[in-house]
Amino acid sequence: MAGVLPYPLPQDPWTWLVGTVDSAFMLFYAHLRRNARRLARLGLAMLPLAVLLVGSCKTYESATAYGSAEAPALFRQALFPDSRLAAANDDYQPARGYINRAQKYISGDPEALMKLTEREISFLFGKPSMVRRDAAARIWQYRTDGCVVDVYFYKDEARQSGFDVSYVDFRSGEELKIGGPIANKPATQKNQSRCLRTLVSSGAAPSRA
Repeated sequence: MAGVLPYPLPQDPWTWLVGTVDSAFMLFYAHLRRNARRLARLGLAMLPLAVLLVGSCKTYESATAYGSAEAPALFRQALFPDSRLAAANDDYQPARGYINRAQKYISGDPEALMKLTEREISFLFGKPSMVRRDAAARIWQYRTDGCVVDVYFYKDEARQSGFDVSYVDFRSGEELKIGGPIANKPATQKNQSRCLRTLVSSGAAPSRA
């Protein structure tokens, strides 16, 4: 018959709605309980992916920040977070923990030395074995039994004071002997890292030049 519903309307629609929602919730809760272990395993399986995605975002943000025009200054602040607060203090010395962390990072990524200044180099490696000048350049030499590092600084005219790292020369092995061979190409990153780790662990030795 036209106009006749296949089922009777509830006398109290509100009560019917509440009962329906409650029944649906109980069914959903029962489903969760039956599949709790499966859902937990799924969550654990997805956790590494979530961590990877978060880490990728942070890495991208860091790379973007350090790729800007202010990259060197931002990098130096990241190495020694409290240095900005003590910028005007000539007696400032970073906490030992910051120095250890920075030494470990720089040893693993020698190219990062190019973002530093005299100040950070002194924090990392202490007093050089020898200091000399070559025209406008300042050159600090750090020497250990296994290698020698020459750090070349030039003044950055954009800043009121301070000299920035412009070049770093690594020598080791036969190159240290008098009359030894002259390297025709830069040291590999592996050799640079090894030299920096040696320098950090032993400290700068007195100049023997």
